Amino acid sequence: MTVYADYSYYEREYLNGRAAVITPETFPFYARKASVSINAYTYGAFREADEPPEPIKNCCCDLAELFYKSETSPTAQGVISEKVGDISVTYENAESTRQALPRDVKSIINSWLAADGLLTGGGGQLC
Repeated sequence: MTVYADYSYYEREYLNGRAAVITPETFPFYARKASVSINAYTYGAFREADEPPEPIKNCCCDLAELFYKSETSPTAQGVISEKVGDISVTYENAESTRQALPRDVKSIINSWLAADGLLTGGGGQLC
């Protein structure tokens, strides 16, 4: 199974000076999971690549962080709506986070791959 980014790439290139979200020990698991998603949306077009393009590697890192956060974050993720008069606050819960994951995966894949024509045979965005 091709994994599109390793921890070294994640730390040096993707993070670009930012703090790491994923530890070196857990990164391979989440990068593999991210690579499976990339393969699904690109029909495996980069599986045999000697050196995947930068957007593929960055997408892998971004998805790995998303999967890591979705599995390790506490159930209350944050405020998703707020009302000022008579103060009403709604928090995101584990179920809404789980339901949002496929949408977030598509969004990340679109943001890294659509502009470079790396999606679905050379262009376009995912629905």
